[in-house]
Amino acid sequence: MKRLLRQRASYQALKHWGYLLRSSEYRRRDRQAQTDFARFRDQEGGRALRLDLLPSGVKPRTALIVGTSYLPLVKVEACIIKAFQLASFQTTVVGNRGFDFLRYYRLAGNEVVYDFSDFNSLGASDWVARRAGGAASLRDWMALEYEGIHVGRFAVASVLRTLKTGKLDCAKPDVQELLRQFLETSVRFAMASTHLLDKTKPDCVLVIDRGYAGQGEIFDLALQRRIDTLTWNVGYKSNRIYFKRYHSGNERDHPFSLSTDSWHRLCSLPWTPDYGRKIREELFQCYQTQDWFSVVGTQFNKVILSQQATRKKLNLSPDKKVAVIFPHILWDGSFFWGEDLFDNYAHWFAETMRAACGNSRLQWLVKLHPAHVVKNKIMKHAGRPAELDVIEGEFRDLPSHIKLIQPDTDISTYSLFEIADYVVTVRGTVGVEAALFGVPAVTAGTGRYDRRGFTLDSSTRQEYLQKLATLETYPRLSTEQIELAERFAYGSLLCRPLSLSSIGMEYQHDETATLKVSVHPQTKEDWMSAPDIRKLSDWIADGKAEDMLAFPQMNGHAAV
Repeated sequence: MKRLLRQRASYQALKHWGYLLRSSEYRRRDRQAQTDFARFRDQEGGRALRLDLLPSGVKPRTALIVGTSYLPLVKVEACIIKAFQLASFQTTVVGNRGFDFLRYYRLAGNEVVYDFSDFNSLGASDWVARRAGGAASLRDWMALEYEGIHVGRFAVASVLRTLKTGKLDCAKPDVQELLRQFLETSVRFAMASTHLLDKTKPDCVLVIDRGYAGQGEIFDLALQRRIDTLTWNVGYKSNRIYFKRYHSGNERDHPFSLSTDSWHRLCSLPWTPDYGRKIREELFQCYQTQDWFSVVGTQFNKVILSQQATRKKLNLSPDKKVAVIFPHILWDGSFFWGEDLFDNYAHWFAETMRAACGNSRLQWLVKLHPAHVVKNKIMKHAGRPAELDVIEGEFRDLPSHIKLIQPDTDISTYSLFEIADYVVTVRGTVGVEAALFGVPAVTAGTGRYDRRGFTLDSSTRQEYLQKLATLETYPRLSTEQIELAERFAYGSLLCRPLSLSSIGMEYQHDETATLKVSVHPQTKEDWMSAPDIRKLSDWIADGKAEDMLAFPQMNGHAAV
């Protein structure tokens, strides 16, 4: 009965007022949240989200929205709900039930918002104790599954993110205890997800961060039950969103990847130089306007330099080739996609750096991820990049042929592609970008663009490390390989994301990349005729296509 009561709007309102009476800090935060909400509702078009777009005379299906934990994105989720309604889905939300979140969900028509605690159970403490007691290594923790749900993987990823570290020492009691706590949490989420799906019986589930505890469990369970399982992710620039449909055969694929069918369509397209020119123009414009992955401010305050100026600033010799290592943020998005050659990003980075130290025939640049700057501000994290901890822990001094480029450098990443002869990554976007310049990318993981014919892939660690040891012997990409890269980049960047027109989704160039969302349709007819919302609703209703793929206009005609 108490759990049913907690779901009611009146209960949440009383709870909210109680917090307001007891806490001055809560009152301060709520005043700001109210101001932001009122501006969105009254000045930025949000009031139109109240319109019910469900078609009349049709029995609606049910979509379960697993809500984001990042408040600015709730506005976007509220807009996505309108597309579900047009596709004849009524929506149910499970997620944060704080009043600042509830305002937006209710604006979109969701009066009841579930919390996983509504379906909490006693947990499985005996199971957790046995499994945690028997897990001696990180690999042991990663392998733990509870009724087919990857609770160990979610626990490890969540601990890495909590500690902002790239590796875990499983022998330390405090690390063991944190892993045990997150394992218990993940098991509780798994059990709660079972009860939630039993109660709501959704025909479709939408998630965003499917690799962490709290989202990953319901993603796994939805796939097990063969429920239509979708993900959404913000795109590579403003006004872009990616959607992908998952099943048991593609569950490890990156959300920006191309399905087998999409890739076949791209490869069968008669190719002309216009396509390559189009994708290069898009890439350059994104870097020039500093909008390339502006969700995390990767290019804020960066400058595109000439080749000569870049070489001079980095003190590079003209006599040796240049290899650029692009490490991922070691604690972010770990174990989400594909299969890795190494235990984790930190292990990959340490071994890659070791190989670079041993190959002085190349000049090596280590480009620390620029998203550290904005992410640290958003998360109020004052620590330094975990990559530096790996370097200091593994190497006394780096040799002179290796140079570090800090996250806050003013050198645009675009400038590095123009001087690079090779790039090294696990599966970062840089592998596709570099290929457009004819630069081969050495990969150390699957699930995104590997094995499409334009990257240097490996099946074992030894094979990967041997490539780095002799990297200077590999030629630049051939014309045929560059064309494959063009096809993939064209499909992934121009055909895959939903280009927003009825919704504005722009990131301010401030220290937290503040998201500004605006809603343009103001009537039901506006919503129903909005091309982006119609496109999304049609894809949702289809229930089959893995990718939402649309070819943009080329010289006045749509590519087919």
